[in-house]
Amino acid sequence: MFHVEPKASPIVLAKTKDCLVTGDSFEVHLDPQTQIAETVPTPSSEKLAQYYDSSEYISHGNQKRGWIDHLYAFVQRIMLKQKERWLSKYVKESKSYLDFGCGTGALIHHLNKNNWVACGVEPSEKARNFSSVTDCLYPSLATLPQSNFDIIALWHVLEHLPDPASSLKEFHAQLKQEGYLFLALPNFNSFDANHYKDYWAAYDVPRHLWHFSAQGIKQLCDQCGFELVASKGLLFDAFYVSYLSEQHQKSKAAFIKGICVGLWSNLKACFSKEHSSKLYIFKKKA
Repeated sequence: MFHVEPKASPIVLAKTKDCLVTGDSFEVHLDPQTQIAETVPTPSSEKLAQYYDSSEYISHGNQKRGWIDHLYAFVQRIMLKQKERWLSKYVKESKSYLDFGCGTGALIHHLNKNNWVACGVEPSEKARNFSSVTDCLYPSLATLPQSNFDIIALWHVLEHLPDPASSLKEFHAQLKQEGYLFLALPNFNSFDANHYKDYWAAYDVPRHLWHFSAQGIKQLCDQCGFELVASKGLLFDAFYVSYLSEQHQKSKAAFIKGICVGLWSNLKACFSKEHSSKLYIFKKKA
């Protein structure tokens, strides 16, 4: 007789809230089989837009008001060069690159100044209007004038998408046969995630609809036609996420405490490989 294994009950990783816009409460439910967690309840697509409606949502703006914003911009300039070095290791001669969910397109601007052929997809009209590379930005994959990229990258974007599996299959179709997919994602198995628990800023509910472990994203991408070739810790993320987490707890000296926790998280990850955020580099399977 055919036997169907019962689906395991989800584990509640966190009971948290939207700390940026509304204060609404959510839970993060982990599927023990897939090692991927989901934000519950999931807002409708119409309601989800309101959770991005904030001048503090830094990835969609380029205004620098305080010293933290200036520090963020300084680190961003460092990371633009670092990202180019990472990409250059895997790119072919044509250097064709798609940045999906590119925000204001800072990396695209940087790459195109350095002999790349880079473009981006950014659904947010507000973000596109901030950009200095509007001629290279498109609202969706369907509006792109080309396909067959050497590299497609999502820098902290996959967790925002309603259906990651379907999106990964679309990216697979858009890549060249020897193409690469770069995914930067928060890691709920990191030290800082376990330290801050419900206050961990990288849950960022409900803008982050999904939450990934290293095992979970590897399994999902394998099912969608990709093989993992490398992964790296994103060290700056531990400091920024820890600082924001301290703010969520309304801590005094939030910046100093965040730096200390971020440093300890990075040190622990030297041995555990469970960084606060990780960059995963996948190759399209033949």
